[in-house]
Formats: sequence, C-alpha cells, structure tokens
Amino acid sequence: MSFLRVDGVKKVYHGERKEEVIALADMSFDCKDQEFLCILGPTGCGKTTLLRLIAGLEKTTSGRVILDNKTVDGLSSETTLVFQQYSLFPWTNVLNNVSFSLEMKDIARKVRYEKAKHYIDLVGLTGFEKAYPYELSGGMQQRVAIARALAHDPRLLLLDEPFGALDERTRHRLQEELLSIWQEEKKTVIFVTHNIDEAIFLASRILIMRDRPGRIDDDIKIDLPRPRDRRSKDFVRIHIKIREILEQILTVYNQGGE
Repeated sequence: MSFLRVDGVKKVYHGERKEEVIALADMSFDCKDQEFLCILGPTGCGKTTLLRLIAGLEKTTSGRVILDNKTVDGLSSETTLVFQQYSLFPWTNVLNNVSFSLEMKDIARKVRYEKAKHYIDLVGLTGFEKAYPYELSGGMQQRVAIARALAHDPRLLLLDEPFGALDERTRHRLQEELLSIWQEEKKTVIFVTHNIDEAIFLASRILIMRDRPGRIDDDIKIDLPRPRDRRSKDFVRIHIKIREILEQILTVYNQGGE
C-alpha cells in the first residue's frame, strides 16, 4: 500500500477574465513510505502547485490526494513544505525559529529547546543557536528552514527547489546532508528541482512532468548505489537519458503541440 497516492488530480485556476487555466490534469502517481522522490519538469508545468495540493494548502478541482489512507483536506501535521525562500522569522534567533512549531503545540520550553538543538546539530549548525537570520549565509538559512521542518516531525517532507538559489559547492554539500538526514530520520521526501544532476544524486525515483497542462510524462527508477558518483558511467547515462526526455518536452512545447 502506498503511503501517498495522487489519484487523477486536476487543478484549474480562473484568470482575471474568468478564463480557465488548467494547471494539472490527470495527475496520478504513488509514493512509498520512506521513499525519496524527485520531480523534474519545465518552468510552469505545475510542480509547485502539486506540492501545495499534497500539503493541503490548496484543494484539487477533481481527483484526490490520499496520505496514509486518508484524503487530504486541509493542512496536516503529517506534512511540512519547505520553499526555496527561507521564510525565517527575522526578529528572532535560530533556536526560536527551529522550535516555533513546538511552541505552537504548547510543548514546555526546556523540552522544545532540547529537541530544536537536536535538529540544529543534525543540519550542522551547532554554535549558531543565538544567531539571527541576517547573520547567516544563504546555505545556513536553508539549513535552519530544514531543521525547523524536521522539528515539526512530519512523516512527509516536501521541498520546493530548496537549493536553487545556492552556489554549486554549497548545493552539493547540502544535498549530502539532506541524504544523511533522510536516512537517519526515515522520512518520506518529495523534492522538486530543475537540476538533473541534483535529482539523480538524491532520488530513489524521478518523475518527469510536461506542461500544457501539467502531467506525468515519465517515471524513472534510480538504482545507483549510494553514495553516488556523479562522474560514473551509469550516472552520466541516466543524465543523458533525462536530458533527452526534457529536450523532447521542450520541443513539443515550442511547436505548440500536445
């Protein structure tokens, strides 16, 4: 039984002139418990919309999102969404940012701080508990955002291009740390990215989306052993395969086809 099922989902928005904009259509896939699933696709194909539907931030027009055998209908404590923008509270320090969701649960201060410190250590920021967001680099701020999400203790962690604004070296380091966290915490992860290399390095499976409207074009299982070598023949072979699929999607888009 799948932990998450997206079943025939359609999402329609209405523009200023009340015209219909179909963001997603006939979107269906499963995700197993503790799987690391990456989603690739061209800009505007509905990747962020899909995460928002899974998180319960928006409702489907038709179809269902089923999480742990329950239809998603609003926000759930089982799910946390991390955006590319860090969304930290600028007026308080790292410790209070990470422990915020625990405070909302009325957990005692000592207990929530101990738990927050555990996740701060997990993302490699021990010693920065009293630092404010403006004192941190972009990569460090994103670590804080991930620690805050983990402190909420969701079973499903949704990440929307969390490393997209970072330089390559920092991005690679955070990819490795995220994999370590995933393996230690045993979370289910759905990770949206535009970066083919990133998807192959992280994922157990990669879903490739096309647009007009957004839907699944391909489902690729990544059987490479971990830790993965970006220079290996198999890694490069998968990279070329995915690039060809994306280029074909782009070609069809430019020709105005389906």
